Amino acid sequence: LGKCDGERVSEVCLAEFLSYGPQREEGKERKCLLRKTDDGKIVKWDVETNDSLCTLEEAFQKVELSLGFNIELKFDDNVVYRQRHLVHVLQLILQVFFLTNGGTEIYNDTRRNSLEQAINVCLEGGFQGIVSEIKGVFKNPGAVPKIKDSNLSLLTYGTLK
Repeated sequence: LGKCDGERVSEVCLAEFLSYGPQREEGKERKCLLRKTDDGKIVKWDVETNDSLCTLEEAFQKVELSLGFNIELKFDDNVVYRQRHLVHVLQLILQVFFLTNGGTEIYNDTRRNSLEQAINVCLEGGFQGIVSEIKGVFKNPGAVPKIKDSNLSLLTYGTLK
């Protein structure tokens, strides 16, 4: 794939970010979009249908009003964010769900390491609910009634393989 410098999205300027993937203007240089797999390999980003990247502002302005869409904020796995900063950033969005692996992986930020911690973050921040890796829910089924009793939603992802 050539040279990969490993910059994070948050480290590039807007013009560089928009230069990745398909371009809106015919003949404009297109940079290859790459991603890191779970085992650390760098591979070309391939999906069924590609479109040019856009800003969040453009998404809000151009998506049909009858459609809904999810926005996933990615936080750096190696940073433990101050609670006040985390809550402030997340409260800017209307319906916030806290993402956790439910303890199937361990992070520096302990709030991401269990469903109980996710419940606390949601209650303190006024969030809608939790999105958890399904194995974390099966690993700790006792958390499900606690989530329900806290009037939080629980969404899951992943496979049971």
